[in-house]
Amino acid sequence: MRWKPLYTIMAAGILMASCKKNDTNTNNSQPQLSYQLTATNTSTGLAQKSTANANIQWTSGYAYPRTIKFEAKQDGVKAEFTSTTDEQIDLMSSIAATFGNFTIPAGTYDEIELRIDLDKKAADPAMELDGVLATDLSTIPVKLEVDDFIELKTESQNVTITNNDSYIAITTIDLSGVTSGITETMLLNAQLTNGTIVISSHSNATLYHMILDNLRSRHHHCHFEHHGH
Repeated sequence: MRWKPLYTIMAAGILMASCKKNDTNTNNSQPQLSYQLTATNTSTGLAQKSTANANIQWTSGYAYPRTIKFEAKQDGVKAEFTSTTDEQIDLMSSIAATFGNFTIPAGTYDEIELRIDLDKKAADPAMELDGVLATDLSTIPVKLEVDDFIELKTESQNVTITNNDSYIAITTIDLSGVTSGITETMLLNAQLTNGTIVISSHSNATLYHMILDNLRSRHHHCHFEHHGH
């Protein structure tokens, strides 16, 4: 699939204002910031299991990041940058897609908060994961469809942004804890849809809300990569 990130940059603020907004102009001499979203630790353990090898192995997944925000302080002044996109992001691609491009003033930023809002697009869920529940006795396909809005919020240490360079803020969703509190027995007793454990707001709703709570409450990781123009 060919990715075509689409974004809308919000109105620019004034540098000396109490809150700075992102600039609508794209200037290659100015620092550029974009985002990536990936999944990590794709083998998910279970709270209780009857066999040592019981786990869920997630093999594919996607998400729809709709609103992206960078909030921080620069010299004591609040800075906020927001963009939107409607592209589907492959969470397990070996080459991660970038989205949410900003032109950001050079300087040192602290008290950094990075937010990615996931939301469904038409009939597609906000996030979908596909994998298998594997035990010593059997393997059963598993599909997670997140139909609800999710805000992925991360924090970062101080970052110094310099001119003529580009930066990528990479948020990773740690899948090792998404089934926290869910046991092997609960999954083996789940309702099957055409031989698959479908976990969504309409199917196996108890499991769904446990996973949704885990996704919302877990501390997701973000780090910056520095690239020269």
